[in-house]
Amino acid sequence: MTNHEEGKPNGAENDNNKSELEDTTAVDIDLPDESKAQLINGGARGDEHPEKFKTAIIDPGAASSDGEVSFNGLGKDEVLQYANDPFWVKLRWAMFILFWVGWLAMLVTAIAIIVLAPRCPHRPDLKWYHTDNVYQVYATSFKDSDNDGVGDFEGLKDKMDYVTDDLKTKAFWLSGIYKADMEGPCMGVIDHKALDPEFVDDTEKFRSWVKKMRKEGKKVILDLIPNHTSKKHPWFMKSVDKDGDYKDYYVWAEGSSSNPPNNWKMATKDVSAWSYDSKRQAWYLHQISEECPDLNLNNSLVVEEIKDIMKYWFDAGVSGFNIRDVEYLVENPDTSVQDDQDRNQTRNYKGTLPFLQELREVADDYSDKPGRERVLYATVFHSNRAQIKDYWGTEKNERLHIVAPYLEELGKITCNAQCVKAMVENVISEEIEEEQWLGLQVGDEDRSRITSSLAQSDPVNYEHRLLIAHALQLLLPGTPLAYYGDEFGQRNGADDSTVKYHAPMQWDNTENAGFTGKGVQPYINMSLTYAQDNVEVGKVIFKDMTPFVAYQTLTDLRKEESFQFGKTKLCTVGENVLMFSRHASRFPYFVTLVNLAGTKVTVTSSDLKCLDTKDEVVVSFHSRDEKVNALLDMEDQSVHLEPFDVVVLKFAADD
Repeated sequence: MTNHEEGKPNGAENDNNKSELEDTTAVDIDLPDESKAQLINGGARGDEHPEKFKTAIIDPGAASSDGEVSFNGLGKDEVLQYANDPFWVKLRWAMFILFWVGWLAMLVTAIAIIVLAPRCPHRPDLKWYHTDNVYQVYATSFKDSDNDGVGDFEGLKDKMDYVTDDLKTKAFWLSGIYKADMEGPCMGVIDHKALDPEFVDDTEKFRSWVKKMRKEGKKVILDLIPNHTSKKHPWFMKSVDKDGDYKDYYVWAEGSSSNPPNNWKMATKDVSAWSYDSKRQAWYLHQISEECPDLNLNNSLVVEEIKDIMKYWFDAGVSGFNIRDVEYLVENPDTSVQDDQDRNQTRNYKGTLPFLQELREVADDYSDKPGRERVLYATVFHSNRAQIKDYWGTEKNERLHIVAPYLEELGKITCNAQCVKAMVENVISEEIEEEQWLGLQVGDEDRSRITSSLAQSDPVNYEHRLLIAHALQLLLPGTPLAYYGDEFGQRNGADDSTVKYHAPMQWDNTENAGFTGKGVQPYINMSLTYAQDNVEVGKVIFKDMTPFVAYQTLTDLRKEESFQFGKTKLCTVGENVLMFSRHASRFPYFVTLVNLAGTKVTVTSSDLKCLDTKDEVVVSFHSRDEKVNALLDMEDQSVHLEPFDVVVLKFAADD
């Protein structure tokens, strides 16, 4: 393209070039190797055009024929000359060898660190229901907020801080919550998806609260009662009328009104488990009460109904169920078979295990995230170790998460150290402890309170004995299932019927124990000793540690790894001192000493040898609040136990 085509006058470009040449300057620079560098400024417009700056390196020996200077570098022969030089050859080999020696040294060091460094202590994968205590509350007996004499939902919510803060428990087991026949002796359920209107007038309000609790990391557990319903349940009334599928929702047997179909006995009494319904002209089975007919769990439609109830409450955020009367769920479908007087046709019958597997599948389907697992557990009263293992199931056929043998011997003052040891060993074995999980229960709404039993037998030392029960329930392997009021020693209410076992909670020593307002008659009579047995009194230590304070202290101690998942070993000293260790490898471990006698006992270092203990220990707990955190040298000292003392010793972790 010509200058004319660009619209420039001829000679303009030449004038510019001339101007640039006139502005060019050069500066010579002497370099250390006697060569020269020349910095050439490309003109006055160099600030605007930095590319105009040029630097030339001038090597006097590298000039070309036309006078220009250039740098050619080392030639091939020169490079080879250096490459074959002995000095450089040795240096290269030295660097090569040094590299591989260093690499191998780092590899060996890494392997040594992995092999020889102390490993992190093993921690099993514990779920929330392994680590948390469970606190059972009878819903209408906890707190009355509107002064009508019956505990209610608002009162329950008002007292939740007591459970979470004072008792440090985040799992609430609510009983007596469903719409039920409260006048019947078994208080059978009328509607599994509706709540007692005395407790809450709106089921959806309760469901919303449960969801809120779950979001806060708190767990609400309900009872699941698949064994029976009330006679007033719509299912039973339709079954009496032989209404469609409901005809076989319950266990019926044809026969003469004068002769029951077989000799099966009730679970709680040595009388016939059959009653005749004149309308249907057939016999119905009832193992708990004639007002509570047994559901037919051999019927798949009934099983689906139970699973649907579970899903309804799981959808509301409920974290688990206590399955009531688990030993009596399924019976022999052939009602012509006679029993051998051991209730083998109705108790722990073989159909129970497949039924529990189906319930477990529902719970597992809702266990979507760690920390949000849904749990199934049950208390057993008449099952041996083999039957308890069946309730847990196997890895392929899982059933219950927790099985809770009822520790009724703890309420008997005649049970010495040998007796307690036998009771514990009956349900705890190394195999069970590793693979399954126990629940530890000493009270519920169907049995006399442990404090009443102990106080009746030993009115002087019953509080010390209650503290022993707390120590065993909280420190033996398993999940403590505590019954409301037992923590401070509440006793049965002043009624003649079994409702006295779930009398109102005793908060203080004011009228009605703070459960309801002054001048209001509670729906169940209070315990006669509420002025001395209540939460506020339990918090005060006069001389010895109270059962309530001991419960709090032992709950904290249970958070130690050895109490969470350590192995258990039991020994006795004579007839009256029980000792057991809880030992998790490479964590501090503990030995609990329990004096079940009314006399002083001394435990020496030789007595402790059965538990493989060390000499130097720290006292972590003392039931009389003495020498806590004191350092003992068991080689030189002995532990002196007062009557009914509990002492927990802490030993250093293994090396």
